[in-house]
Order: sequence, then C-alpha cells, then structure tokens
Amino acid sequence: MNGVGEFTVVCFDIAHPRRRRRVVRVLEAFAWRAQESVFEGWLDWRERRLLRVRLATVIDAGEDRVAFYVLAPADRDDAVSLGRGLPAEEFRHALL
Repeated sequence: MNGVGEFTVVCFDIAHPRRRRRVVRVLEAFAWRAQESVFEGWLDWRERRLLRVRLATVIDAGEDRVAFYVLAPADRDDAVSLGRGLPAEEFRHALL
C-alpha cells in the first residue's frame, strides 16, 4: 500500500473462520481495515493483481466471495461515510 494508486475497496464474505483469518492476513498487507469485512487502500494495478492472486490461493471459489471496487478520481467527492469509523473530515482527506 504505497498511496500512489487508485482508492480501492475490497469486501469479502468468507464461509469458514480459518479461511477468513487467512484472507484478513493477506488484506492487511495491502490495505487498512474499514469494517469487519471491508478493507480500503490506495492500490495500483500491480498491487490489485498481486492481491487477487494471493487471495485466490486462500479462498474457496465455490463458497467464498471477494469483491474489488476501484473508485474513479471523479467520484471521490461523492464518497460519504456515516457512523463509526473515520470521522467525516478524516475520511474525506483519505480520499483526496
């Protein structure tokens, strides 16, 4: 996570607790945890590709799901965070 790439959100639904822990360990090397099953980070295409490869070795594609969402620069101003977590001002600065 070098802060140079696009703002990327990774969400997951992992059926087995052991695989879930492994997925979290992989994700922690690339992004920060926003919620229980949501990670955010500034990832370039190489980092996203490497992350996908590493996650593919951990998940069971028949039971689990991992989704990547890349936020386009034009959409950053539309991002909103409500509730617990980063205060709105810090969240906005994280996206800029």
